[in-house]
Amino acid sequence: MEKIAVISKNQELVPFLHCNLVEIFQKEGTQWQVVRTSPFSAIKGTTVEELRKETEAVLALTEDAKAVLCRELSGIPFSVFNQKGYCIFCAPKADQDTLNGVVRDMEESDEKRRRKEEMIKNAGPVETETPGIYFLDLMQLQKECPEISSKKALLSFLSNTPFLELRLVCAHIPPWLETDAFYEKKVRPREGGVHITVTRKQC
Repeated sequence: MEKIAVISKNQELVPFLHCNLVEIFQKEGTQWQVVRTSPFSAIKGTTVEELRKETEAVLALTEDAKAVLCRELSGIPFSVFNQKGYCIFCAPKADQDTLNGVVRDMEESDEKRRRKEEMIKNAGPVETETPGIYFLDLMQLQKECPEISSKKALLSFLSNTPFLELRLVCAHIPPWLETDAFYEKKVRPREGGVHITVTRKQC
């Protein structure tokens, strides 16, 4: 079960710079229980280096947790925890509902990340019910995964897949495809974009 580090001042959620206590919560049955308590001296540093060093000391007390919960976590302290991969949550209290909500949010985030990774992995045209005819809605793909370029989505397919026809939905025809003389392109305007039918030029 995931553990959550609650950072507080004597069990009251306050901004991180006023905190003096780390409690590690773990769910046992249906209830969250404190499995470890670690007091620390409140942050006193004023320079970037001092803040970073003191925050890293607090972070060391939370190392078996995946998430941290505090009233407010920002600036250098936020950066320190974020760089270590913690899920960071801010709330006015650390009751059972809040801790359950933290886990739900992490699970939803993990599921979204898995779906996105799968989408990126499988980005490219898919064969329709008609053999040899492929389809890709590039607009929808790039809406979900903006980091996928048209080249990333199409070049491998065009180079390695025998096809009769490729049907694309795009915001516009990619310039590199438009100037590629190896392919015939039929472009039809549609609302908000274009439909493109790509075929290999016949000799």
